[in-house]
Amino acid sequence: MSLYEAADGILGTHVAWSEVEEEMQKALGTTAAFGDDKKATNISDMKGFMSRIALIEPHWVGVSDEEKKELPEKFVVKISSQLPFIEMTKLMKMDEENDYWGDERLNEMGKVTRMLHNREVDTYTLLLKENNPKILFTKIYALKKFTEDNNLKGYIISEFVEDLQSIGMHESIPADDLLPVVHAVATFSAMGQKLSDEQTRFAREADFLDIVFGQFLDENTIEKTEKMSRDCFPEEYTEKVEKMLKINRQFYTNIHFLPRLKQTCEFLGHPEVFTHSDLWSSNLLYTRSGEKINLKAIIDYQTVSFATPAQDVGRLFVSCLSTKDRREKVDFLLEEYYKTFVDELDGLEAPYSLQQLKDSYQLYFPLMTMMVLPGIAPILEHLDLPAEEKEKLKDAAFDKMVGLLEDVITTHESSLQKFPKYFEFTQN
Repeated sequence: MSLYEAADGILGTHVAWSEVEEEMQKALGTTAAFGDDKKATNISDMKGFMSRIALIEPHWVGVSDEEKKELPEKFVVKISSQLPFIEMTKLMKMDEENDYWGDERLNEMGKVTRMLHNREVDTYTLLLKENNPKILFTKIYALKKFTEDNNLKGYIISEFVEDLQSIGMHESIPADDLLPVVHAVATFSAMGQKLSDEQTRFAREADFLDIVFGQFLDENTIEKTEKMSRDCFPEEYTEKVEKMLKINRQFYTNIHFLPRLKQTCEFLGHPEVFTHSDLWSSNLLYTRSGEKINLKAIIDYQTVSFATPAQDVGRLFVSCLSTKDRREKVDFLLEEYYKTFVDELDGLEAPYSLQQLKDSYQLYFPLMTMMVLPGIAPILEHLDLPAEEKEKLKDAAFDKMVGLLEDVITTHESSLQKFPKYFEFTQN
C-alpha cells in the first residue's frame, strides 16, 4: 500500500477511526467513544495538496451529559496523503500524459511527503514547548509521525476554529489586516534563532528549493505552468506574458540557476534564518468581523527551513496583497517585519539588516510570483460559486494577476542593474 492509493480509513486514507478515537481519549482524559453517528467531512478542498483535512464530528457516547459538555463537538484531523495531489494534477491538467505520474514517481514523492509531515510534527513540538502567544497556531491534541514501522499513517489532530473564511489566491487581504501575520511569522523566525542547533536540526535536513525543483519544477511541469500562464491572459498581454516566461525560463526555473537561488543569503552577506517557507493565503486561518479580517492561526509547517526571509515575506505578499497595497505598502510591511524580528531576538544580534531583507525580497519576488500566478485563474474557476459572484471575483483576480505580471518584469530588470553578479551563472 502507498500514500497515493485510496484505503478504507477516514476520507479514503489509511488512518482508522479507532486510532483517532484512542488518541482523543488520551488527550482529553476520557473514556467516551465517538459512537455510530460519528461523521467526517473533507474540508481540504483547494487548501494544499499534501494532506486530507477531515472535520470530525464525534457523537460522544459512554459518559454522562455533564462530562459530554467538556468534550469538543468538532475537531480536525490533518492526514498526510498524496490523494489530493492526484486530484490537483487533474485540475491543473498536469495528468494528460497518463504515465507521467506513475508508481515510481509517486513513490519517490511519497518519501518527501513523509519527510515533510515529520518536519511539521517537529515544528509543532517546538511551538507547544515555546508557547509564544504572538505565534498564533491551533490547539494540538495529538501528533503522529511516520516511522520505519509506520509508513502509512501520519496525522495531526487539532481544534476546529469556528466561522473560518476561505481566502484564496484570487482574493486579497488588506495590508492592515495582514500585519498580524507579518508580526507572527517574524516572531517565529526569531524563535528559531534562539533555539539550539539540535532543536532545529530537522529544519536543515532538506532544502526547500531542492524539494520544489526536485518534485515540482521538472520540464513537464514548467511547460504546463507556462501554458496556464498564457491561457489566463487575453491576447493584448501576450508580449508581457512571453517576457515574463522568458525571465522564468532563463533564471527562476533554470536548474543551473538553482545554486544561486540557494546562495541568496550568502550573496547578500548574512546567514540563513528560520522560516515557515510556505506562507500563502491557504495556510492562514481567518474569520471576518464585518469588513475586518482577523487572523486566527498560521498552519502547515511542513516546509520549515533555514533560508532567506524572502521565502516568507515574498510568498506572503505575492499571494495575499492587492496590486495597490503591494506597490504602496511593501516597504512599510517589510519594516514592520524587521522591527518585530529584532525585538523578538531579546538582545541577540540581528543576523541581517533591514536593507538586506528588502534586497532579498526583490531578488526572490519573481520566483515567489511564479509559484502563485499560474494557479490563480484555475483555482478560481474551480470554485463552486454563483456565476455573478464568480465574475466579480474574476475582475479583482485579473487586476492582481496583471500587477504581478508587470512587476515581475520591472523587478527583474531592476535587479539586473542592481545585482549584476547575482545573475552570473553557467548554463553548461
